[in-house]
Amino acid sequence: SPPSPHNLPFPPGFQIKSQQSEVTRILDGKNIKYELVDISQDNALREEMRAKAGNPKAIPPQIVNGDQYCGDYELFVEAVEQNTLQEFLKLA
Repeated sequence: SPPSPHNLPFPPGFQIKSQQSEVTRILDGKNIKYELVDISQDNALREEMRAKAGNPKAIPPQIVNGDQYCGDYELFVEAVEQNTLQEFLKLA
């Protein structure tokens, strides 16, 4: 019998895309300007992201303000919940 739908693995990148759209939705809602950088086609950009994150295995989304590393998705969500997003984004 075929596997039930909820047992199917997510396609590669699914979690990344859903987390990314959550980040952009929150930033849009707060009228915070941002630029999305797609690292999927560019190893140099991927290495740069990992260097900024200080983690050779870092996966998107990683949030950066200029050259200042802010944090990953979990830290972003935590900042939203604790109402410290401005500080997290280094805007405060």
